[in-house]
Amino acid sequence: MIRHFSRAAMALALGLTALAAQSQTYPSKPIRLVIPFAPGGSTDANARIIQDKLSTLWGQPVIIDTKPGANTIIGTDLVAKSAGDGYTLLLTSTAYVVNPSMYQKLPYDPVSDFIPVTMVSVSPFALVTPVASPIKSIKDVLALERAKSASLSFGVSDSSAALSGHLFNMMGKTNMQSVSYKGAGPLMTDLAGGHVPLGIAAVSSVQTQVRAGRVRILGVGSAKPSPLFPDAPTIAADIPGYEATSWFGLFAPKGTPKDVVTKIQRDVATVMKDPDIQKRFFDIGAEVGGQSSDDFAARVRTDMDLWAKVAKSAGIKPE
Repeated sequence: MIRHFSRAAMALALGLTALAAQSQTYPSKPIRLVIPFAPGGSTDANARIIQDKLSTLWGQPVIIDTKPGANTIIGTDLVAKSAGDGYTLLLTSTAYVVNPSMYQKLPYDPVSDFIPVTMVSVSPFALVTPVASPIKSIKDVLALERAKSASLSFGVSDSSAALSGHLFNMMGKTNMQSVSYKGAGPLMTDLAGGHVPLGIAAVSSVQTQVRAGRVRILGVGSAKPSPLFPDAPTIAADIPGYEATSWFGLFAPKGTPKDVVTKIQRDVATVMKDPDIQKRFFDIGAEVGGQSSDDFAARVRTDMDLWAKVAKSAGIKPE
């Protein structure tokens, strides 16, 4: 009995030693950062802002791998089925917490198949329109919809933006239809070309086309105006209580050692303290993250519950 216990204790000690050694040597090879969107959108921008600094800090390349499709499900599922060793990570948006309310069956479990690592940034959603559009304000949208003189639709790059639009419908008593795109980049291209009347995307996704004079912000989804576009009104000014923000965060596959998760989180937090990084996020209308894994996990759970309630209240039936 004692001999067996000693062997078990020794095996446990060896296992713990191996895990500690893994975290101390991490990373020892390139890290693959999977983006479940097309290039050119907010998630891609978040990845590219932190890519070089993390590569320098880790002494290993951080390779961005875009895997768009099916409202982020394709890329997310790829990471869910990857080894839990810290060398394949997911950088995704609020779509992560919205998809469980939009789809009856996902190929992965958002609760048990991933470990939330940290939030990278947060940015309010914005309702935008082509600059040549006759729609000039949120009041115009409400008036057109309520008069039923136009059938409006809004383009979205992911399910979180779609649900933010449905929240607009619910609170504003409108009936606009959503049009899905594979990423914010393609959506903004179509908006700039006038191929879709409205779009909902994070401020960080719309800012390039807004500054180029091709797209107009009708309203932002934060409680206060965006520091990037202080003159843009809030949607809540016309629809009291409306608030919709998009965060971007890092997730690791289940089984990733806790010490490795903690190291990634702390290193990302270190990068976020860099004034140059903070300015680059500010320039795209986002606030930096870096929260602990536990704090981010709590935000994920809270948001998942919130959007489930919104979906149910809006009568959205999962596909």
